[in-house]
Amino acid sequence: MRRLVSYLFAGFLLLQGCKKTEEIPIQHGTYEEVSINVAPLMGIVTPKALVYLPPNYDPNKRYPVIYMLHGFGGDYRTYIYFNGVHEILDHLISTGQMDPVIVVMPDGRNLTGGSFYTNSYLYDPSSNSYATLPVFGLYETYIIDSMMAQIERRYPIDTTKRAIMGLSMGSYGSAKLWLKYPAKFKAVALHSGPLAFDSLIDVNIIDSMLSDFSDHRLPLWIKDYLGRERIWATLGNGLAAAFSPRIVAYQDPTDWRVIENCFYSPGGLDSINGEVLLDTLTLGSMKVCVGVRFPFTYDTAGKPLASCVDPALPDNFTKKALTETYCVWKAYHDPQTLIDTALAIDANAFKDTKVYIDVGKKDELTLLSHNRGFKQALLDKGFPRNNLVYVEFDGAIGYPADLFPGLHSTWLYVRLKKSFTFINRALKGEDIKAGDYDEAEGNDYE
Repeated sequence: MRRLVSYLFAGFLLLQGCKKTEEIPIQHGTYEEVSINVAPLMGIVTPKALVYLPPNYDPNKRYPVIYMLHGFGGDYRTYIYFNGVHEILDHLISTGQMDPVIVVMPDGRNLTGGSFYTNSYLYDPSSNSYATLPVFGLYETYIIDSMMAQIERRYPIDTTKRAIMGLSMGSYGSAKLWLKYPAKFKAVALHSGPLAFDSLIDVNIIDSMLSDFSDHRLPLWIKDYLGRERIWATLGNGLAAAFSPRIVAYQDPTDWRVIENCFYSPGGLDSINGEVLLDTLTLGSMKVCVGVRFPFTYDTAGKPLASCVDPALPDNFTKKALTETYCVWKAYHDPQTLIDTALAIDANAFKDTKVYIDVGKKDELTLLSHNRGFKQALLDKGFPRNNLVYVEFDGAIGYPADLFPGLHSTWLYVRLKKSFTFINRALKGEDIKAGDYDEAEGNDYE
């Protein structure tokens, strides 16, 4: 009898606990669309952002801010309308897991589907350098100098508590902007980003990309081969548009033969060295070919390795085919390489940043090795281990990996909850629970 009473009492307490949890009221924040003033020559396709304001928003208070960058193919509305980020934030703030915060979601979509939050300047392959002519938009300058400045004048933001985060292309952009402007951000959260370009060689990524074409070669005119069904080619084209865009003039503006003019005019596009045509434009009386240069060549016979490629890396087609254009990509745009840039700009601010990284163990875009490489590069360059949380996920306790795999964008609600609470702790100066976590083995960040 005594045991029965004990069980009943325990059950009563459990029910009371559940009842108490269920009665926690979820208060709702709001979000609004903001237009950003930019010069037309910057080439920003949609200079807008969605701004989340927390429950009980008070314009007379100052709030931390998170800049949240979307992935390739998305836009400034994706996190709210597709991922329901406002509901995650409402829950975390209402339940006391996160302090009230303003979250800004800018648009990073350009004419190729994604800017990679990069200044797309005209690339000159003859000198492996850039001319100061915007091609697919100056998105780095837009985010740092235009969007952030206008947002922080419009809203009551505590600029000493600023974070940046994103998924995929947004993770890349977050890492790049942090490393180029290390004093601006106190916390960074990177979800499944391309963060270490030499990892492309490990998985022979060029061969994967070329498999999107029936003859295993880049077409001269690529725009008809892009889309969700050819994700490798589409992402590769987006990267090339950001990092090595090309423009050449028509030999004869009255001649309708596009391919002949774009590839055989003086200084025309070079198909042997990975240049492809995206489209043509008429500017006054002049016609121009707009294309991109991929960082490889088909003609590898007798070709020396590109100067920046480590001979010890796996010997495959990607390694042999990479050109000096790849070295420009690596020098100017590779987050792993840009760690040195951050150290040179402000080593103290760089090392004071709190960083959260996560990636799926079965990431279908082969980004597991990227994130492992980037994490190790941070540590090798002296980044403090107690400022870093690194998570690999593939299922979890009670959720087998074969049914709930760690893919590129799976488990996003759980991942965002963890990175939001991480940022909250980091901006408050609390313990971020630094370390390595493998959720597939039950070693959970939370």
